[in-house]
Amino acid sequence: MHIDFQIALDYARRLSRPRQVGTPQEREVADEISKQLQQSGCSVETQDFQFSTAFERFLVLEIFAGLVLVLAAILTLGLYQWLTLLLAGLLAFLILLIAPINRLVQKHSIRFAEHQSVSFWSGIIWQLGKRYSTTNIAASWPQFPHERNLPQLYLVAHYDSKSQYLPLVVRIALFVLVIAGSLVFSILNLINAFLLPCTPALYSIGIIVIVCATPLLFLDYGNDSTGAIDNASGVGLVLHLAEIIAQKPVLMGKLGITVLITSAEELAVKGSWAYLLENKNRLRRQAEGEGLHILNFDGIGVDGKLYLAGGSRQRADSSDAYLHYLVRHSAQEIGIPVGRFLFPGAMFDHIPFAEEGFDAVTVIGIGKDSLSVHTGKDSPEKLHVKGFDQAGRLALRLIEKLSGERIIRSN
Repeated sequence: MHIDFQIALDYARRLSRPRQVGTPQEREVADEISKQLQQSGCSVETQDFQFSTAFERFLVLEIFAGLVLVLAAILTLGLYQWLTLLLAGLLAFLILLIAPINRLVQKHSIRFAEHQSVSFWSGIIWQLGKRYSTTNIAASWPQFPHERNLPQLYLVAHYDSKSQYLPLVVRIALFVLVIAGSLVFSILNLINAFLLPCTPALYSIGIIVIVCATPLLFLDYGNDSTGAIDNASGVGLVLHLAEIIAQKPVLMGKLGITVLITSAEELAVKGSWAYLLENKNRLRRQAEGEGLHILNFDGIGVDGKLYLAGGSRQRADSSDAYLHYLVRHSAQEIGIPVGRFLFPGAMFDHIPFAEEGFDAVTVIGIGKDSLSVHTGKDSPEKLHVKGFDQAGRLALRLIEKLSGERIIRSN
């Protein structure tokens, strides 16, 4: 069997071009990916869907509402204590509501047919923001069972790209500061009212939240990035993994494997939401069998370290082989250090599946060149074979553990 992760890097280079959702380049790249998967013996299915950018509109409204509450609380501080406490309480309540509101908006902003019947609220949400049409790509091998009681593994990566004036690292940092600062601001208001005065700290933290939240009100996106690291690298790796799997017929009958290449990840993971919503019953049956594991790859093609985002709902010492536990142990066995990605605000394709209770994680590569993500500097020249090799060997070791079949032979 020929395993060479330079091939994965070469695939990523070929796919690296601006390909924002809804552009001709995005459709061209989708066709190239489908043809490559067919060459690996896959049966390829496409999932067409439409979506609105209502989520982005709601996110701006949520940030703006939080900013107004913080500013109003600062202005009433020391004048009307009861009003300041009320505003701080509303701010904490808003933070608690953000996640369920966003999930609701995500689900109702996706359609699978132009004249699909929708509820009253879905109709309102659909009218908010811009509307796009795009395609997910799902591929499997006819020989691989998907409805029998066997472990099921999904290898996932998104193929769309975008550029923004604020780099990804800066946006994540701002979101962390806004969320954490808002929570601290609310707690300090209680302390200030009932325990001990801390007015100077309240002013300082409130101003920090306002300063950090303001740029998030004006987030834009364009088509100026070739998206080599994010996420041609993830797609290139999955395409080469498909080639490797096709050369190992002994796996068939021991493990069900599906390749899922999503679109619209850069617009609030709409592609993975669309796939989940249309295939939830089948995914549930697979999960209730011998287990369903969803492994997403994002930005792995750098000279850096691998990190895991997401995790299991079970403890690591559970008798069940849950994915986070399996991935970490696979990494230890082949000597690859893996960290834990803990920063809120970053969105990955595993998130919709995890929120529905499925076992899903994302493998991320982080190095100095990751700073170029979502900018015009995310170019093919930044790709490094080390990232492909680390993530690829980790994926193959995981497949070995799930199937009980050796893939990589020692020299």
